[in-house]
Amino acid sequence: MKRLLLSAAVLLSCLTAFGQREIITMDWDVVKGIVKDNPNKVKELVERLSAPTLDTTLTYQDRIIAFYGQSLLSNGKEMTLVDDASKLYSKEDYVNALAKAQDALAINPLNIRALDRAGSSIIGLIAAGDATYTKNDARQYFNRAMRLFNTIAMTGDGSKDYPFCVTSVSDEYDFMNNYLELYEFESQFLVGNCDVFILSETSKYYSNKELYFDATRPLEILTQALGL
Repeated sequence: MKRLLLSAAVLLSCLTAFGQREIITMDWDVVKGIVKDNPNKVKELVERLSAPTLDTTLTYQDRIIAFYGQSLLSNGKEMTLVDDASKLYSKEDYVNALAKAQDALAINPLNIRALDRAGSSIIGLIAAGDATYTKNDARQYFNRAMRLFNTIAMTGDGSKDYPFCVTSVSDEYDFMNNYLELYEFESQFLVGNCDVFILSETSKYYSNKELYFDATRPLEILTQALGL
């Protein structure tokens, strides 16, 4: 067990210098090995990453094991609830949207879309005059989502050689909109296991016209869902 974790730490900590940035190479085989042989380790890291106050002793390797490992543990079981939360939120039914998002987070505490819907629903309730919640309640969900955006950002730079690694298609859009401030694209297509966006505009956080995401995990979930 210790040998596996040590091997994982070595592989995940292989930092690739790219300009001013350092990239932590994502290896799904390593994370799958940890989930298989020591799922409690992943659950412990998920709990620490989900805490209201960030555990500053967590390394980015820990965050990667937590975020991507949780995707393997929950295996998309929360996605129907997340979709329901999004639909309810679009109808401004914030009470039920929040409930659905919280149900989804009970399955996967690190689902970015669920975190956004929970926080945004609370903001909607506050704006409607509901005194049950405070902005700090919403902020806790948004802060957790930002930790996950930061984790995704460490896995690449958006290039063909170093795509950002995601756990779902919704991760791609949320990361683009809420982290890179990219809102418009001309086209989207698959190249191998990468989901590629040709951008119609850039931002101060991302200046290239092409944006690559490693969609290995979303494609794996889709294949499972289709029974292929």
